[in-house]
Amino acid sequence: MAIKIIKGKKRPKKTENKITKNGAKKTVGKRSVKKASQNKHVRSVVLTDSPKIPYGVRVLVKPENKIKEKKNEIKKSIKKIFRNVIILLFIICLAFSSVYAYNHLMSYLCSLERFFIENIEVNGCKNITESEIMNTIPFKVGETAIGINLWQFEKDLMNIKSELKKVSAYRRNWFGKGKKIKVVVSLTEREPEVFIYNKGNKEGLDFDNKPFNLRGNMSLMQIPFLLYDTEQDRQTLLHFYKNLKTYFSDLIPEMKEIKFGELDDIVITMNNGTEIYWGYPKESKIKEKVRKFFAISKDLANKKQGMDYIDLSFLDVNKDKVIVKISNINEEVKK
Repeated sequence: MAIKIIKGKKRPKKTENKITKNGAKKTVGKRSVKKASQNKHVRSVVLTDSPKIPYGVRVLVKPENKIKEKKNEIKKSIKKIFRNVIILLFIICLAFSSVYAYNHLMSYLCSLERFFIENIEVNGCKNITESEIMNTIPFKVGETAIGINLWQFEKDLMNIKSELKKVSAYRRNWFGKGKKIKVVVSLTEREPEVFIYNKGNKEGLDFDNKPFNLRGNMSLMQIPFLLYDTEQDRQTLLHFYKNLKTYFSDLIPEMKEIKFGELDDIVITMNNGTEIYWGYPKESKIKEKVRKFFAISKDLANKKQGMDYIDLSFLDVNKDKVIVKISNINEEVKK
């Protein structure tokens, strides 16, 4: 509730009424403005002109019961703040007590011989040696198994050894009676689907599109090279090769390299020098093109003839057109 004082254009000759405490509006003289503003029950004073009250001022006073309500609200706010502070201090004390109890319990369990690591077992090694894995394990036999972070160990090992496709580490005999704990590390190694050149080095690439170092006899595998300029080209060629392998698996060992040609079409080079101009990597055309290629290859084999190249790109628009170059003679073969 605010105090509103309306000042007239002319000074009134006398004060008509006095200020009361019941919240009523009273008309007073101009000299009462200062007195009204100093009254403890008055909240504020506003001077305005009004044509309805040209000679005088109007004062709205603050009721006494509103003052008591305001005091009660302040007291309640103070009590609420005090209660919240007490609750916060209790939570802080409880947290410190829990941390202390947890550290004390962990210290006690770590000292028990029952939870010592008796053995570390490594499974799944093919090209990676067991000693390589053992050297990367941050915990040793005879140490406590409590508190070791196997999840972080798996993550770190995957980052160190790009040849690994999956790492799983877990504890055994955790609750076994009379048995100590054994930690088992299971590995799954990557196998190359194609070769790539990475900064001049020959590396393997699987269908996860993850380059990795070649181990053991991997470099002797009969699989093609992927030649590319950008990461996007590598992803596209790898996806194409994955679909092609389903129908073309018998000739995979005969492939030398797969790349993009000058027209952004795929070119496959065989070990005998034959080039296959595949066309665009449309998945829907793979089965049809493979069938045409085998039919033409079988026909030429019966005639004891070879081919320098075969152009299957026309099958993208014409189901019956294939260009084959035989012994330096361009011949169109229709099947």
